[in-house]
Amino acid sequence: MDTFHQLELVPLAEGAWRVCDRSVASCDAASVIAYVEKISTGEDGELSYEAVWVSGTRGTTRHSSMQSVVRMAADLVAASGSNGPARPKPIAHFPPGGARPVATAGAG
Repeated sequence: MDTFHQLELVPLAEGAWRVCDRSVASCDAASVIAYVEKISTGEDGELSYEAVWVSGTRGTTRHSSMQSVVRMAADLVAASGSNGPARPKPIAHFPPGGARPVATAGAG
């Protein structure tokens, strides 16, 4: 397992990794940023890395090095403003008993 700042490469199998954000709890699906697989891209046996992004809207990308994948993941995390867990935003609710506020018409 390799760690880069708050990113972590978790080996899944030979030539396959999961890129995770360590600032998010590992039991939270939001911690997974991408799945990466080393693939052969030509008859000459040239290798590249295919990343399937599950965080954000990047879809699938190909890279010449794992370092390029990690850089893109770091950019994605930086752009999302992920600084670890945050308190949830309060949800507006009505008072108990089903009473709802009454709208008043303004004088005009």
